[in-house]
Formats: sequence, C-alpha cells, structure tokens
Amino acid sequence: MKASGTAVAEPSSFVAVTITPEPTVTEPPILEPPEPLPPPAGPTTIPAILEVILPSGARLRLEGPVDPALAAVVVGALA
Repeated sequence: MKASGTAVAEPSSFVAVTITPEPTVTEPPILEPPEPLPPPAGPTTIPAILEVILPSGARLRLEGPVDPALAAVVVGALA
C-alpha cells in the first residue's frame, strides 16, 4: 500500500473479532437471606432499688425494673 506517494512501513493487519448473541433478560439470582444478627447486648446496669418510708413508719421497697406509673399508683394508695 502506498499513502500519499510513500510506502507504508508495515502492511495493514486485521484484528480477530468474536460475535456473540446479546444476552437475554433473565431473572435476578435468588439471594439467601442473611443470618439474623444476635440481639444487642443491653448495658450492664445495677438493678434499681426504690425504698419509701411512709409517715406511718412502714417501708415500701421495690427492686428491679418497675414501671414508674405503677410505682406512683402504689405509693399514692399507701400514703
């Protein structure tokens, strides 16, 4: 081959081409659900102790987790 009157240093070559059919639309892969996470560890706390000395001298002692509304009702009933 000659380009503009001068010889080309290397002859032209071809590049191999592979023709493949277009991919078809397929269903997305089914992923297995991840393993459930363990429940979060709660903060380490000292159990609550509520001790009320009533005017009559009686003592009311509540230990552990107590609903504040329930404790208020009980104290109100005994006061």
